[in-house]
Amino acid sequence: SAIMLLQRSLLPLLPVLLLLAGEVPLAAARGGMRVDIDEETWPEVLAGGRWFIKFYAPWCDACRSLAPTWQNLAASEDLPRDVSIAQVDVTRNEALAGMFLVTGLPSLYMLHDGQFWQHSGDRSLPALLRYIQQAEYARLPPLPWYRVPTALHMRCLGRLIQAAVRLKKLHTHLVEERGLPSPLAYLVLALATLVSGLVAGLVLVCLCDLLSARRRHRQQEAAAVPGDAKGDSAKVDKPDEASGEDSDELAESPRPATSGQQVRKRGVRKETS
Repeated sequence: SAIMLLQRSLLPLLPVLLLLAGEVPLAAARGGMRVDIDEETWPEVLAGGRWFIKFYAPWCDACRSLAPTWQNLAASEDLPRDVSIAQVDVTRNEALAGMFLVTGLPSLYMLHDGQFWQHSGDRSLPALLRYIQQAEYARLPPLPWYRVPTALHMRCLGRLIQAAVRLKKLHTHLVEERGLPSPLAYLVLALATLVSGLVAGLVLVCLCDLLSARRRHRQQEAAAVPGDAKGDSAKVDKPDEASGEDSDELAESPRPATSGQQVRKRGVRKETS
């Protein structure tokens, strides 16, 4: 019937409609569809599969030239179904761009089994399809360990770059919209950075003091002796005190004279007599 024919024709478009409506996760949209990746959906990208990712900016002319090819690549029937075509807007995802250390646009990266390859060859549609179908990236060495975006130091670098970009945007806002002179805007940002650093340091010191106080308290409780043991130790110490008094008495009592001293005393008595 006409209804069943309509259902069959709309069924392949259901994932696209759900993705546009925000009702389907990123993993369900994989397989030939062009996906926009951001910081929230990045963990789903790392879950597995093959991802061909393009980093671009709206103001980049080279990115505009590559956009039709990238769209045709995502819609190509020759594209393997386990490959997802994705893109990242670096103007909205500074942290991701910093993690990949993107220095040129557009930049293409292949992600497969936790390894990353940067594509720097021909960017025509047949070359990109051949690059994916024949897994030409696997013949090349992946990114070294110090360039892997998932490494801790690269994630920290991404956050630092994101903070720097946001400070730059704030400076532009103060100068262009608030009408502040550029030196004064830099001074405001420097003071804000200094105050925030002092507050963060104060909070860190307070946390360290709290943790160290709890640790000292636990150590004191562990080193404390129970009351019965203290009483027993006091009883044991009493003979020591008595022995100490006896030793003092012995020290104060006169020592017996030696035989040489007695002979001298007798000689002195005879002379006096």
